[in-house]
Amino acid sequence: MNQSFKYPAIYLYLLPLLGGMLYALGFPTKSGFYFFLLPIIGMIFLLNALPISYGGMEDHKLFKQSNWKKEIGSVLSFSLGYYLVGYYWIPYTLKEFGSIPLPFNFLLGLLFSLVIMPQHVAFALFYRFARKLNLKKSRWQGGVTSRNIVLALVITLLEYFVPQQFPAHLGHPWLQLRSHIGLAPFLGAPFFSFASYWLALSILSRLRAKKFDFFGIGFFVIFLLVNLVTPISLKNSDQQLKVKLVQANVGNFVKIQSENGVGGAIKEVLRRYETLSQEDSEGVDLIIWPETAFPQLVNSTLMKANPGYIPTSFRKTLNNTDADLISGGYDMSSNRNKRLFETEYNTAFFFNDEGTLDNLYHKRVLIPFGESLPFGPLNSFLANYIQNISYFAKGETYSVFNLKKGAKASLAICYEVLFSSYIRDYLLSLDLNPHFIINLTNDSWYGDTSEPLQHQFLTHWRALEFQMPIIRSTNTGITSVLYPDGSESKKLGVGEQGQINIDIPVVERQKTLFERFGIWLTVICGLIFWFLAIVFESKRVKM
Repeated sequence: MNQSFKYPAIYLYLLPLLGGMLYALGFPTKSGFYFFLLPIIGMIFLLNALPISYGGMEDHKLFKQSNWKKEIGSVLSFSLGYYLVGYYWIPYTLKEFGSIPLPFNFLLGLLFSLVIMPQHVAFALFYRFARKLNLKKSRWQGGVTSRNIVLALVITLLEYFVPQQFPAHLGHPWLQLRSHIGLAPFLGAPFFSFASYWLALSILSRLRAKKFDFFGIGFFVIFLLVNLVTPISLKNSDQQLKVKLVQANVGNFVKIQSENGVGGAIKEVLRRYETLSQEDSEGVDLIIWPETAFPQLVNSTLMKANPGYIPTSFRKTLNNTDADLISGGYDMSSNRNKRLFETEYNTAFFFNDEGTLDNLYHKRVLIPFGESLPFGPLNSFLANYIQNISYFAKGETYSVFNLKKGAKASLAICYEVLFSSYIRDYLLSLDLNPHFIINLTNDSWYGDTSEPLQHQFLTHWRALEFQMPIIRSTNTGITSVLYPDGSESKKLGVGEQGQINIDIPVVERQKTLFERFGIWLTVICGLIFWFLAIVFESKRVKM
């Protein structure tokens, strides 16, 4: 048996802590080092600390002494390691976003690590419950391969459905291979997670029970090779939309002052956007400003009824460029109570070149503890006491912006784009297929850390899954276009101020297989593999 069983503290807590650190190194870092296989190794360290049985092991010391506290402790150790390497920027954000001073921001960051990966806590509890149901039996039914498939499928489903604030899943690091993950439009990130979990469990079964899951190892090798030889080609078109992306690099101090009505700050913010928008603007079809670029609250109802209510900076930009304009900002809601609870929307405004408000989009997925609270009807009451967050009203409709040259765009604000389920619901609700997604973001709260890199990295998955470019406009970086073949346009990095013009092909697209069926393709494939494994294992027993 594995000698590490003699050292429960190392086995149960320190190795999962190291595993969480390795998991984080599967995603972009400031140092530039990351590798897509490291999270799988990290996951093996976590799974090896849980009492996963492969038959004949129930009398082992590890399983006899196991209890739910130790199992949850292993998961939380893993989450802490993940936080220390991957989410070290949270204390900075708490200080910038919530004005929480030292050392309380660091303490709250450590508390956040307890809920950073709820899907793994859910899996530990699920497995304990499953073991309880099987106490009357000497062992779980099925062989090594069939059990690995079931467990991999369960973890993948939990990963997909359990609510998370910043969903960075085991399948996402595969994006490091860029154009060599050709199955992404067919199966999406969930299937890449399933393949990775199955490999981790296959290695675990070999380490723990000396039982080799040939099917699991072989499947992973074939899956990797199929992706490598199935390139995603970028489609071109004679119809090109010339887009100008404006990154004004407005720091939090000036941004907050402008939103609080300080005249000098407002003028400086708007000067930057107006000046950058007019530079090299000949022939530009669309200008894009990022999330909450316009600092003052406006009323879209009045702007639609009378263009005279459209702010001067928007009208000047439209008049001087002859382009359409999309800008983030704040729109007044119908809820005008005195406590400033849900009185405004985080909004994307679309003005056409004729100077009218053509359409808008209200953000629907709000950041818990940043833009709202996750306590439903209690939010209104708690807003009287927790007053350092925004309490935005929640949008209710999906929007499509009809641009020049027949181009159509859907829109996602900030971290909405991280949820494939949300983007899938968005696209399926439409009667037409947009040509691209516009993502307005403000990452200034995270500073010059790994977060902007991680945010962009995870966003790129939507381009692959739905086979459409994502035009990403941010306040302080990274601003660029993410293409559906895994490539990226020229970009504006973190802390840069400037503008870039990019010609984007207007290509008619068909719904991808993942767009049509989502995670259920992973479920169907997993069940097929499980059935084949059961058949194979039953034949081996008879032999």
